[in-house]
Amino acid sequence: MSHLKPQLPVVEPTYDPSRPFPDVQLLHKNAILNCPGMTMVALQVSFAPNGSTPPHSHAGAFLVAHVISGYLFNKMNDDPMTIHGPGDSFKENPGCRHSINDNASATEPATLVVTMIVETKVVEEVGIAGLVVIDEEYRAMVQERQSGKI
Repeated sequence: MSHLKPQLPVVEPTYDPSRPFPDVQLLHKNAILNCPGMTMVALQVSFAPNGSTPPHSHAGAFLVAHVISGYLFNKMNDDPMTIHGPGDSFKENPGCRHSINDNASATEPATLVVTMIVETKVVEEVGIAGLVVIDEEYRAMVQERQSGKI
């Protein structure tokens, strides 16, 4: 297993629906008693080698992500693309558009833990899967991929 930090690519990658989606597992979901109407959700997000998520946002959530293993290319809004590795954390404010979220390696997995603070009514309405809101222009492509057509 390589532990060397990869370099940022010269050209930012564009979303490729043939790349594997990450596996998302719920770690916990708890109402925040001292913040009525808010819930904390923690997810483990495991990227296979070459894994990627399409551009997305998070249903009005504030989130903090902490990289457990591997390296991820990350771009939010119009900020420059960055790379995050083991021990690194980053945050997304409500309304943030996560335009690049890719495993930086074609041979090694990457894992992060994401903790979201989101309105309880949103979690109840859309469920955990609905907390990742795929950009409109990619939704049909993602649905085709998930149905096995791509």
